Amino acid sequence: MFKFNFSNIDKISESRDENETVWLGSEEIVPSNQIKDLDDLVTCAKMFTCGEVEIGHVLFNKETCSKESNLKKLIEFSEDKHSDLVPGEYEGGLKIWECTYDLIEYFEKYPDEINFKDAKVLDLGCGAGILGIYAFLKSSIVTFQDYNKEILEYCTIPNVLLNIEEEDRDDEIKRCKFYSGDWASFDKILDQSEVFDIILTSETIYNQQNYKKLINLFQNRLSDKGVIFLSAKTCYFGVGGGTRLFEKAIDNTNLKSEIVLKINSGIQREILKINKT
Repeated sequence: MFKFNFSNIDKISESRDENETVWLGSEEIVPSNQIKDLDDLVTCAKMFTCGEVEIGHVLFNKETCSKESNLKKLIEFSEDKHSDLVPGEYEGGLKIWECTYDLIEYFEKYPDEINFKDAKVLDLGCGAGILGIYAFLKSSIVTFQDYNKEILEYCTIPNVLLNIEEEDRDDEIKRCKFYSGDWASFDKILDQSEVFDIILTSETIYNQQNYKKLINLFQNRLSDKGVIFLSAKTCYFGVGGGTRLFEKAIDNTNLKSEIVLKINSGIQREILKINKT
């Protein structure tokens, strides 16, 4: 089995089935040198714009990340595979997907739909962290989770810092936590009592293999009166997942969903609002 070993994964046993996907274990990523390196990263930054919302973020490619060897290898690996999604290896964290825009537009259009102030928010599969930063800027306490450690270290954490006034960065970053790895492992690494008022997730239901882990995470980590906003394509052609299949997957669980928005331009997309019954 090909194994790129981006994040210091333990050596895989030779007896393991070569077709089995091996998922990365979860670990907390603590911001360290990102603050002092931020001036250099600003040259790679651009603005995410959605209506009146503007969120600064770092834009990396092979040419602009020469110092970050692991991130560069991740980019080269994705390009070599001609894919933004390679299960168990790279889960698309460098790309800002269409459904992220959909959720921001929805929250801006219906500001009374959700109260972010002082809420505990989980940005699940955060990638660049746009959704979590949006919640952070509205005074939430945010946990960012993404599969690849390199994405959090070189993209997500710098992106959060870019959106904080320089004199406040040391203190404000303490309102955030960052975790890498597989959802099942992430669920286990959190304190048993840790729950979230709001879970935001975009383009994370393309792989049916992960539905059970995702549903378990929702059940274990959503507060009793909490809400999940899941934005995704109705069908991921060539991959297998989609909103209809995910709705079916949560049948007979303590989760209920409703479609709160449909987008018919281009590939059909939807926003699901999910609560506990």
